[in-house]
Amino acid sequence: MDEHDPTRRKLLIGGSILGVIAAGGLLPTACAIMRFNRNPELSMTESPARPSGEPRPLLEEDIAPVLARLDAWYAAHLPPEKYAFNPPATDAQIDAFEQVVGIAMPRSWRQFYKWHDGENDDRRGHIYGLPILPLEQAARDWQQWQKTLAEFGGNRYPVPGAGWPEGAVDPAYVNPKWIPLTNDGSSGNIGLDFDPWPGGRVGQVILFGRDEDVKVVLAESLGCFLEWIAGLLEGGNFRLGVAPGEQVLREFRLKDPPVDHFHEGARMLLGAPGQFI
Repeated sequence: MDEHDPTRRKLLIGGSILGVIAAGGLLPTACAIMRFNRNPELSMTESPARPSGEPRPLLEEDIAPVLARLDAWYAAHLPPEKYAFNPPATDAQIDAFEQVVGIAMPRSWRQFYKWHDGENDDRRGHIYGLPILPLEQAARDWQQWQKTLAEFGGNRYPVPGAGWPEGAVDPAYVNPKWIPLTNDGSSGNIGLDFDPWPGGRVGQVILFGRDEDVKVVLAESLGCFLEWIAGLLEGGNFRLGVAPGEQVLREFRLKDPPVDHFHEGARMLLGAPGQFI
């Protein structure tokens, strides 16, 4: 994992520095803690008041048509020797994942993983450079977030957060009902939200992660998210490759806005606020 904003990520809590280090870099717990040295006004926050009411129910979707559209676009534009999908997941693998996270996943999600069990290359990915997580890695990411939650004594709000649209998504740092779908290599995820606030919908797709103070609803369902991605690609909103001498992590990016990280571009496309408070 690399640091998105090293000026924000230094930390002291209770007089001790927690250097929780993973093979690729700092884990979410350490990064949340490290913010406090940089900004002493930040403190462990109380749980925000949840608005009254119930979120809209899960959408029942058949995503086969949009998967076919994505197949056609990927076959035409992404070299398969660089952008390689894994084979489909088995029912047993899908059932095992559900046992780990304790959530009965929707039909659309099961279709998605029976299409492909994600991809293994963390430098190139089919969602504008973001790799779709294989089930095994998605489970590990989810488990790591649960360890982070335990490090904070079950407090989902160890640092200030926000949600967009307001009242649609929990402004927590971590929520056990957020299921990772992609990972940007810095503990930033796109995932499904099964604990939305009343202004949202069960199963909505959100941005969350260690550097994502402001959680953002990208789409009200997995199918709607994939439709959005397919529409962007089919409309020509993409760049492939890098200029000579350019050093960037991702080679597959948005054309408009011309940013290198899809999380940032998605916020701009939707008119959402920036990632930091």
